[in-house]
Amino acid sequence: MDFFQYACGKRGGKYAFCAENEEAFLRWKGTLRQAVSEKLGLPVITELAGPEGAAGAGRRVRELETVREVGYLRKKMVMETLPEVSMPFYVLIPDTLKDGEQYAAMLAFPAHGANKDTVARVVTGEEVRRKVENTPEECYGREFVKRGYVVFCPDPPGFGERREALPAEDVAFAPEAGVSPLDSSCKNLALTSQALGFSLTGLMLWDMQRLLDYAEGLDYVDAERIGCGGFSGGGQASMWLAAMDDRISLAVISGYLHSYTESMLHSHLCCCNYFPGLWELADVSDICSMIAPRPLFLENGDEDVENGPRGIAGPVGQAEKIRRAYMVFHAGDNLRQEIKTGGHAWYGSCYDFVECKMKC
Repeated sequence: MDFFQYACGKRGGKYAFCAENEEAFLRWKGTLRQAVSEKLGLPVITELAGPEGAAGAGRRVRELETVREVGYLRKKMVMETLPEVSMPFYVLIPDTLKDGEQYAAMLAFPAHGANKDTVARVVTGEEVRRKVENTPEECYGREFVKRGYVVFCPDPPGFGERREALPAEDVAFAPEAGVSPLDSSCKNLALTSQALGFSLTGLMLWDMQRLLDYAEGLDYVDAERIGCGGFSGGGQASMWLAAMDDRISLAVISGYLHSYTESMLHSHLCCCNYFPGLWELADVSDICSMIAPRPLFLENGDEDVENGPRGIAGPVGQAEKIRRAYMVFHAGDNLRQEIKTGGHAWYGSCYDFVECKMKC
């Protein structure tokens, strides 16, 4: 571990944020985005998408079912995002929506141990039932629709209906192992992606951008007011989408703000957080800084083990670094960090902030 700390000190943070004015910020952001895009393998994914590329995905969407819930309509959809790749997702539409109106929208991403069903609170089996009963606060997709947003709840790669089959090795040597709908296939997808020259994070980002394409094309969604949010791994998805795509007007990152070189070396988070060369370029605070000056809400528990060895001082220090980017634009009011008493959880302290920034 000491060697990795040494290596980070020698090679890490090539594009750490240091801009002092808007022009310098835009140059830095463009340079970092391009470098990150290459590391994610997005050029390879774009090539594999075929001649139609991103545009083709939006034309390959089918509706599977429509269900009337109390206060909103739930549609289950499926989109072909890449050859041989289908992404199921829910669209939640408030009953208050009238013909000709456009509503603000939120893309709501699940954490590990969750999926689109738990985020939208769609009870599809006993394990999902226990999940939503034990952690009802993680049904933030349904909470957003009840607050008047059009909401999109996808299964990212390896989650929910997109889980991979058990590897042959597991079947052979651990035949008692089952597959839960709340499991994820991050390890298999991350390692295989890297062997092919791209990354699981790149695949996730590609899929979420295709969902964003679809959302902004709907006549009842205000394309200027589309935000995203999620907890833990869902916070990671929210961070990457907002950092890499300016069409996102607001981001909520819960339970994910920490330092790569502190927290991840200390707690060894899921392999979906890693891809070759990332730490050479930037830390989490630098990725988040690309979101400036758009509204960004950060939520952390002060006892979260993923904060790293310095405890809550780690996320607080990351937020202080991000604030420098917001001050370049004199937009300090667009950045808020809430520290809650407790561990790794979605606390739901973002809703008033989102309401103010998205609807005021």
